[in-house]
Amino acid sequence: TPAMAEEGPYLGAGAVYNDPVSSDINDIKPAVGYDFKFGYNFGQFALEGNIIGSSHGDKLQGFGTADFSGFSLDARIFVSPFDDPNQFYFLVGLGSYSIDQFNPSYGDTTLNGSGFNFGVGLEHYLNERISLNVGVLYRIIKYDEFDAGGIAYSADIKGDTLSVETGLNFHF
Repeated sequence: TPAMAEEGPYLGAGAVYNDPVSSDINDIKPAVGYDFKFGYNFGQFALEGNIIGSSHGDKLQGFGTADFSGFSLDARIFVSPFDDPNQFYFLVGLGSYSIDQFNPSYGDTTLNGSGFNFGVGLEHYLNERISLNVGVLYRIIKYDEFDAGGIAYSADIKGDTLSVETGLNFHF
């Protein structure tokens, strides 16, 4: 059977490199984490849910690691012919994100916010059921809630993050 795009549901697992690029959170170091996907391929586009997470070191002394996590709902628009094993795509979506960190002044702190994702990628079909996915996403994130010691405050913190992901998708 030739390797080609497969319509229907899929699950994916892989790794993601998250680099916080916003000046508001530039004290957090880049890190590698997990990336899980679940979606449905309709042919020339797919809808997918994406769960990511990574644990980042901090450039400032006394701060604990910063745990970045998020969930997004994304649409992939494929630009390659459907029967091509190399499916290039554009991605757009919306997400919800958080950063949990120990802060010496406030104790355990959490930033919560939402954002818009856009990116490009390649899904290469190894066979009709397994594909290798590689993508680059830019996440425009605005953290609008800061929780310190169990008390929530309003915030306006830019948390843009560049993500590079790779993994395998399993099509059913």
